[in-house]
Amino acid sequence: MFIYDTQDLLESRQRLRVSVHALREAYKEGLRGRDIVYAIFKGRVIERYPDRDRVLILGPVAKSGLPLHVVCDYTNANEIVAVTVYVPDRSVWASDQVRRQH
Repeated sequence: MFIYDTQDLLESRQRLRVSVHALREAYKEGLRGRDIVYAIFKGRVIERYPDRDRVLILGPVAKSGLPLHVVCDYTNANEIVAVTVYVPDRSVWASDQVRRQH
């Protein structure tokens, strides 16, 4: 399945699960599980990794508007798993959605 946008992803699965790793990474940034879920629902797909059945979503943190990257796995036919999250690093990302060329 090719995922075009977050709606494709959300409509194609019955559950959304946030992994323990994603929660730990969020906590390091001062964020919570609900921030991850909000970013997924309000965000958009900026990179696709079809060979791994994963997408990178850029979405805002609810209260601050801080950009958040969420890697989601859709290997399981019934659920989406937020695998990891991070605030985009300016040394890697030219903008919140475009990687720097090295």
